[in-house]
Amino acid sequence: MKAYIEWMRTAFVFDRKTMGGAFFVPPAMFILSLLLILFVPRKSPSIYDNVIIIQGLFIPFSGWCLIYRFGELYEDGAQETLVPYYRQWVWIDIVRYSFIHLFGVVVLSGAFMWKYGVSSLSFLNLIHFILLTFFYLFFSTAALVLTKNTNIALTVIFIYTVLEVATLGTFMPWPHIFLFEPPVWEPMLISKFIMLTLSIFLAAFITIVWMSKGDRKPQ
Repeated sequence: MKAYIEWMRTAFVFDRKTMGGAFFVPPAMFILSLLLILFVPRKSPSIYDNVIIIQGLFIPFSGWCLIYRFGELYEDGAQETLVPYYRQWVWIDIVRYSFIHLFGVVVLSGAFMWKYGVSSLSFLNLIHFILLTFFYLFFSTAALVLTKNTNIALTVIFIYTVLEVATLGTFMPWPHIFLFEPPVWEPMLISKFIMLTLSIFLAAFITIVWMSKGDRKPQ
């Protein structure tokens, strides 16, 4: 166990060194979200804004580090050399970053319930947070392997998230993944959960297939 923890620490130190300052963006978003939940006073009608903060400010950065981690594949001349190596570690990287971000979701949810009461956060919200975290993890990697460009992948995710949050999911004619009102178990919510689950599997499939194709030399 001690050796495993040391290996995990070494892996994160390596990512910090290769990513530079970008590595600290998700932790910064976590701290900002926590401060907004704990210290910004809200009256009863606007308490749910804190749930939107978790959805729209912290969770979308779930795949941030993975984009930078795998973005090295698409640097000049690196793909054929690095893909076989990265393919061995892709699931380990996904597991360690999913664990970190799910832990962050648990802490933010706990802070929210500590301040406003356990009944203030629905179990449906918690399920949605988990689905949303995995969605952004695999949406990020899929965007990267399809565009083969770190900046474009980040831009796609940024634009989608900002438009969704800014318009409360009412403007653009694409699938809406956020919950801007307290959830109720009804057909619309069920369809959203199903759509999110299918999107996760599709994005994961695209990631694995495109990375598997990456080390094939052109004929």
